[in-house]
Amino acid sequence: MATPSISHILSLAATISALSAQSFVVVPAAFTNIDALSYEWIAGATDPQRQQTLIGPSHLQGLLGQTIEALEFRRTAVVEAYAAGQMDLTVTLSTSPSTALAPSNQFAANVGANALQVFQGTVNLPASPATGPRQTPVAWTTNNIVRIAFSQPFVYMGGTLCIDITGAPIAGQKTWWMADAVEEVIAGTQVVEVSSGCGIYGGPQHRWSEAHARSLVPGGVGVFRAQGTPNGLGFAMFGVPASTPIPLGLLGLPSPGCTLGLDPLGGATLIPAWFEPEVNPDLAGLATAEVLLPVPASATMFGLQMATQWLDFAQLATSNTLHWTIGGAVPALDMALVEGHPLDDKGNVTNYLAHVLRLQVQ
Repeated sequence: MATPSISHILSLAATISALSAQSFVVVPAAFTNIDALSYEWIAGATDPQRQQTLIGPSHLQGLLGQTIEALEFRRTAVVEAYAAGQMDLTVTLSTSPSTALAPSNQFAANVGANALQVFQGTVNLPASPATGPRQTPVAWTTNNIVRIAFSQPFVYMGGTLCIDITGAPIAGQKTWWMADAVEEVIAGTQVVEVSSGCGIYGGPQHRWSEAHARSLVPGGVGVFRAQGTPNGLGFAMFGVPASTPIPLGLLGLPSPGCTLGLDPLGGATLIPAWFEPEVNPDLAGLATAEVLLPVPASATMFGLQMATQWLDFAQLATSNTLHWTIGGAVPALDMALVEGHPLDDKGNVTNYLAHVLRLQVQ
């Protein structure tokens, strides 16, 4: 047997040293060995999707100056087997100028100046047998995880980490594969419909506006949306609910069957927004207007109540009226998820729900 050379010994020692220096960090750390409360899609597993995960520095204190080499999703705990599949992914990491508490709904606004594409290619979704019910332990083993090994490592130098993933399913390889997700439940947030709408949208009850109850938290960004006339102008009206809906005809607007659900003497605020046609082919023909309302991270906001109603100016139609209440605590998750269609420049924002992730670092 040949005697190993000094160079071989040194090379082997370097390899062993590098492997021993690798470690894994689970975000949030509390769910390293136990399933979290919720679950979430992985971009590209079943549909084209873009997902940005913003991770606040409170989760990454031990990673300063270290290199992130891989990313893993763990399946959610559920008594259901997942079939194998494949998807095409592009992954970019950066230090976001946004915070996890108040991310932008504009994808570009969350991407930092040091953006680095760390992966582009095909990722496998493994066949995964059924587990126990939710919040039971699920190991980070090969058949329970979707692993993305980076071709270009990213050095974390502090701040909010933005993991930007665009995914597309591969024909014949789509599969239902739900990943574990953490969800922060804040009591007090609620949305109640107090009057119906009119016009041609929203079905028989003309429910063409919505407010996302979970977004109505101090320090968060309230999300208000409505469907309306494509490329038409809409107004989101904020105020206090009227004791009785007021016919628009009494206010000088020729809109039979339409009512104002806000008290005109209560000092309503109007915010304009265009009804933008949906870019997702599955939603062709629809147009959505959105207003984002930042909520101060202050105890003075706890339990605050207001009402919202939309006006579609093109058809002089009013939406259903929503009475909403702000929750009684500031989100402490320090993570956020922004997701939408890859062709769109903006997505849906949640600062109370995000994937449970495992980062391989060195």
